[in-house]
Amino acid sequence: MRAYDFRMSVVHISEEEAVRDFAEVLSHIDEGKEVVIERKGSRLELVPKPRMRTVGEARAILASLPGERGVMDEEFARDVRNFRERHPESLDSSKWD
Repeated sequence: MRAYDFRMSVVHISEEEAVRDFAEVLSHIDEGKEVVIERKGSRLELVPKPRMRTVGEARAILASLPGERGVMDEEFARDVRNFRERHPESLDSSKWD
């Protein structure tokens, strides 16, 4: 099975830009982007908290990747079908931690 890399996009801004428009910094984080603030020769990295993705979102990410990396292979598709056949009940996400 292949390992897929779901790296988020990264936005680099200066400290001055971050101070001037912090709302924009927050909007980048809300969009799932990592924000790197360059500050006097150092960096401050703001990384959004990972969130659960739906299968549809994961498929869209895979489809956007170049070449073979953007393809769900038949083995994976078969595993998903088998799981869904064995577990047709709805999942109660309120119990997830």
